[in-house]
Amino acid sequence: MSDSEFFHKSGITNDDIVSRYLSVLRRLHDFISIKKIAQCVIIDYELLRIAIFQYFVDIAQLKDFQQMEKANEEKIYAYMTYWLLKRKPIQVTRQFPQSKFINELFVTTFLITSILAEKKLKSVQCDKTEFYKFQMLLFYHLKYRVITPQTLELMIEAFFCGYSFVTTDSAE
Repeated sequence: MSDSEFFHKSGITNDDIVSRYLSVLRRLHDFISIKKIAQCVIIDYELLRIAIFQYFVDIAQLKDFQQMEKANEEKIYAYMTYWLLKRKPIQVTRQFPQSKFINELFVTTFLITSILAEKKLKSVQCDKTEFYKFQMLLFYHLKYRVITPQTLELMIEAFFCGYSFVTTDSAE
């Protein structure tokens, strides 16, 4: 079975792949622009393409194995984050502070903004001290710990669960 047949069987289209690639690419460019590091890094488009492809392969396999029509948000963010971290599409051309872990910093930003957007939250709505500790712990974890999509999925699920407790308590 070809890759395109495999993806088609899982309901994944070329448009899905291109859309995800362009979305992540835009976020990479935004990150580089905000951090003002454009003179020090390049995006390796091939590594990005491979990360996106591997993400979709994993999602297709999950959908097939678990016989589900659509992957949940936790899996989507966990697997996308995992492959971006694994492939490291930001390549340093000139050293600068934080250059050693620039991909981990991007992935931290990518994951946090994704899960906040999922719950339609802005970071200013979170307890600043606790949220900062969460960001720093995630960044540390991505730099120094063994990462799997499953550990990332558990972390995302815990974040969503904690969010649900907070919003439920606030409503009462």
